[in-house]
Amino acid sequence: MAETLTGINGSIIQWARERYNMSADEAAHAIGIDLSRYEKWERNEEFPTYAMLKKISSVFKKPTALFFFPAPPVLPEIKGELRTLPNSITSSFSKKIMQQFEKAQAYQLNLKELYGSRYCLLGEKDIFPSNIVDLAKYIRERLMFPIRAQKQRKSDKVVFEYFREKFYEQGIYVFKDAFGDDSVSGLCLYDTMFPIIIINNSMSFARQSFTLFHELYHLISNTSGAEIIRDDFYNYLNTEQTATEKRCDTFANEFLIPTDDFISEIKGKKISDTLIADFASLYSVSKEAIMYKLYSLKYISADDYNALKEFFYGDALRAKRNSGDEKKNGGNPYFTKLAYLGSQYAGAVFDQYFSGKIDSYRAGEMLYSRVDHLSKLEAAFFRGMK
Repeated sequence: MAETLTGINGSIIQWARERYNMSADEAAHAIGIDLSRYEKWERNEEFPTYAMLKKISSVFKKPTALFFFPAPPVLPEIKGELRTLPNSITSSFSKKIMQQFEKAQAYQLNLKELYGSRYCLLGEKDIFPSNIVDLAKYIRERLMFPIRAQKQRKSDKVVFEYFREKFYEQGIYVFKDAFGDDSVSGLCLYDTMFPIIIINNSMSFARQSFTLFHELYHLISNTSGAEIIRDDFYNYLNTEQTATEKRCDTFANEFLIPTDDFISEIKGKKISDTLIADFASLYSVSKEAIMYKLYSLKYISADDYNALKEFFYGDALRAKRNSGDEKKNGGNPYFTKLAYLGSQYAGAVFDQYFSGKIDSYRAGEMLYSRVDHLSKLEAAFFRGMK
C-alpha cells in the first residue's frame, strides 16, 4: 500500500478548491475519489498518497510543494477585482473561467518582467472625453483606423486582428484562449500599466471584436470585468453595476458602428433581414450588434430586438465553430498557441530568450509551452512571420 503524505496541509487543499469556486463534491470527482475521503483530506483526518497529490496538483493547477506550506499563500483575490459584478455571479464562475483570470494575472507578471515599464493609453484617461460618442471617436483616432477603413475590410477576422495589434501598441494586451465555457465571451484585468484582455476563442470574430471594446470600456473605467453572454445576469446586478455593464455595451456598439455613419448608410433603406445581414458584413460585426443599433435609434421596437436575441446567442457560437483558428491552422497546435498569445507578445518573449535575458525554462513558462517544444514553437513563429 502506498504511503500517505502526513505533511500535507488540508487547509491549502480547501483554499485551492475554493479559489476555483469548486464544491467538495466537484473536487472529489475531478481527482477521482469519493467525497467522504476527500473531505477527510481537507480536515487533516486522512492524507493523500504521492500519486494522489500529483492529481490534486493537476486539478487545482498548483505546484505540489504548495500543499506542504503551513498556510495558504497570499495571492491577489480575483473576485475582489470584479467590483462591477456581485458575489452571486463571481462565485458561480466555473473553474475554467477562474483559470482564465489566473492566467491574466500571470500575463501581467510576465509583461512586467519583459518590459519593466511601458507606455499605456490608459495613463491618459484624465483627458478622455466623458461622452461615449466622443470617446469612441477619440479612441478610433488613437488607433488610426477610420470607419471607412473598417468598412473596406469586410472581414470580421481581419478587423479583429487589426484592433488587437493596435491595442498592443497602445499598451493594452489582448490574448485569446479556448475557455471551455461559453457563458463568458471575454474578461479583463485592470492595471495602470499592463491591463489584460482575454477573449474566448469559441466566439465568432464579430463577437470577439464587440467583447474587445466592451472590456476596453471596463479598463477605461478603472475596473476589471467579464462579458457574460446571457442578459439574464442583469437580474443579479444593482443599479450601479447594471449602468456600468450597459455603458460597456453602448461604447462597444458605438465604436464599431458609429451612429452618424450608420444613419447615413441606412437613410432611405427598408429594414429587413437581408439589410441586417448586409450591414453586419459591412461593419464586420454581428447581426445582434446591428439590431442593437437599430433598437437604440428607435428603428425597431424592444419586442423586435428581444425576439431575436436567442437566435443571435447561438449564432455567435456557430460561426466560430465553422471557422476557428484551429481549422485555419490545419490543427497545428503551435500555430494555434501563437494565435492565442499574439505575435507581438510571442516575439517579445523570443527576443528576451535569444538575447539571454531569460532562460528556456522561463521562456516556456511565458509561452505556456514545454521546454522541449520551444524549438517547434519558434519554427512556427518565424514561419508565420514570412
